[in-house]
Amino acid sequence: MRRHDLVYLHPAAAFATPCAAPGDPHWLAARDWIAAGRPLVAARQPVGGERLLLGLGLPLARQRKRLSINVEPSAVAEVRPPIALDQCWPRLPVAQGDVLRRLDAGASACGVRLGVFGSLAWESVSGESYRHAESDIDLICDIATLGQFDALLVLLQRAAAELPCRLDGELRFPGGEAVAWQEIATQRRQASAQVLVKGEQDVALRPVQALLATLEAEVCHV
Repeated sequence: MRRHDLVYLHPAAAFATPCAAPGDPHWLAARDWIAAGRPLVAARQPVGGERLLLGLGLPLARQRKRLSINVEPSAVAEVRPPIALDQCWPRLPVAQGDVLRRLDAGASACGVRLGVFGSLAWESVSGESYRHAESDIDLICDIATLGQFDALLVLLQRAAAELPCRLDGELRFPGGEAVAWQEIATQRRQASAQVLVKGEQDVALRPVQALLATLEAEVCHV
């Protein structure tokens, strides 16, 4: 299980949340969400923790309240990767969908799967309303080679320039360390630059060159 993965619990799974007392409306919404077979999202896990930390974003009808939820590992029924971009087309305006189709095709040509998280993902897995006209689109891009890294930055920058909303998200390196793509794009050519790295259990500054050294030296043509 990695950050942004979709985590399905057994329908009657016990859970706890510091965000809502048992029986209050948000707690009941989380209970009903789980009982309906909808997924939660894997969060950064505490070091040495015995319980799993998950997240749930509620829809606009509940003010998009974000809940932190923890469960026993035995409560998990299934773990899936983040929802694929091509499963989100019905939730997008046609013009935005066209831009993202081109981005998705370019990524696929390099062997990169684009996953979606954030409000667009919540809408797509639930069918409920989360987004407004200026809502961001958040992507998680798993890369393994230097060619994929360079190609993805070009594709993401091109798509970001064409979209009316902000295109956010992360590039995730082979060791599981993820960096905001916009941040690393601005630091790419600076030999001593550091970027904020989000790991599975911690957050820290790391040199860009150290991250790039984890990638295989394979060229990608798009």
